Amino acid sequence: MLEIEQKIENYELGFHLLPELEEGEIAEKTREIEGLIAKLGGAVTNSQQPKKQHLSYPIDHKKYSYFGVINFKLPCGEADQLRDTLKLDEKVLRTLVLKVKENQKILRVLKDQSSKPRIRTHTPAKPDSKPKEEIKPEVMEKQIEEVIGNI
Repeated sequence: MLEIEQKIENYELGFHLLPELEEGEIAEKTREIEGLIAKLGGAVTNSQQPKKQHLSYPIDHKKYSYFGVINFKLPCGEADQLRDTLKLDEKVLRTLVLKVKENQKILRVLKDQSSKPRIRTHTPAKPDSKPKEEIKPEVMEKQIEEVIGNI
């Protein structure tokens, strides 16, 4: 009997977890995702613990999330099953599964990034502030009469 050998592909998974999760729940959820990859016949090659980050735009009305990256090998076609399973998980805000070449990293590496919101560093230039000349009421009335007279 012929055995069909499935092609193994390299993938990278980026995922956002709810910001309300405790540290223990975050580690547990990461292990759960790694277990799901193993259950589908894959092997985790690199895993980064999720870190809290400020989002560029809100996802489900959340301004922060825990973002993690997992590199893994998985048989071709099983990535869709992984993606669908993670979409149904209520603790996962968003996921992205990318096919990568050997030893290539697509998603940026999370180092010691601050979770502070972005702050505008450039301030617009102020217009030249020259002191306004005081106009006496008599002069103003004269100018108004001239304008009305020209109509």
